Amino acid sequence: MNNEVGNFSKKRIQEEPVFTSDINIIASIPDFNMINEVIYLLTQGKEKEYIEKQIFEKNIFGIRTLKSRKRFLAAIFANFIKFKTEEHKKVFFSLFSQQSFLQLKKIALYIQFAINNRLFYDLTSNVTIKLYKEGRLLVPKEEYISYLYDLRDKNQDLQKWSNSTIDIIASKYLTLLKKLGFLKGSIKKEFCNVDIDNPTIVYIVYLLKSLNYKDPDFLKSPFINILPISKENLFLRIKKLSLIDYFKVYTLGDDLKIELKYNYEDIVNVINQNYRSKI
Repeated sequence: MNNEVGNFSKKRIQEEPVFTSDINIIASIPDFNMINEVIYLLTQGKEKEYIEKQIFEKNIFGIRTLKSRKRFLAAIFANFIKFKTEEHKKVFFSLFSQQSFLQLKKIALYIQFAINNRLFYDLTSNVTIKLYKEGRLLVPKEEYISYLYDLRDKNQDLQKWSNSTIDIIASKYLTLLKKLGFLKGSIKKEFCNVDIDNPTIVYIVYLLKSLNYKDPDFLKSPFINILPISKENLFLRIKKLSLIDYFKVYTLGDDLKIELKYNYEDIVNVINQNYRSKI
């Protein structure tokens, strides 16, 4: 692999996401399997130049214009092929090196996008999950438009966003959640019942631990806030004896400290062996 793809320079690993409208680009990818395939090729040692040839020249995903192909691939790299630590890269790539785990991959992409895209994180944690935990069935676009107006008012960098730009972002955001399996419906979007099963919880624990946040309390991770499961429920399920094989847990009041038992690059194979019938 070349340095950009294989080694991931420290600058690229550590840089913080900023507000962008990449949600529009990612949601517009006609064949969403393109994201999985790009990541898979990287896990198999393919260089970026090889992937570009497959997409730009051979057009393996049937995308009409070269400009669109370039835009989609650039957005995939910017939002999914960016890592906080080497452990983060290992646990993420280990999942996408597998041909199975289709539902888990959607959840991993959802979390990975939130890690690398500030706007997606803010919309999800401040609007989507609040609606979900309130028990709302319908997901009105107006809620997102209102939030984006307020965000624009508070951020100088977003002053250039027109009302029509905000409307498009809100629409594309909902389209993206539908493609990731969190919403259903065409004109009116509704929440799906997202199944956070035991294999998913195990993987999420390893993924979030790989980010290496300083606070030892696992539940203090900011990305707990985007999960369609309450902290209380997550706390109880992690403590279940059925999960003890994957990590040790230590509790003090509401604090939850986790000590992993497997390497980041091995956990997906372990999950595969133990939950073969569920993937």
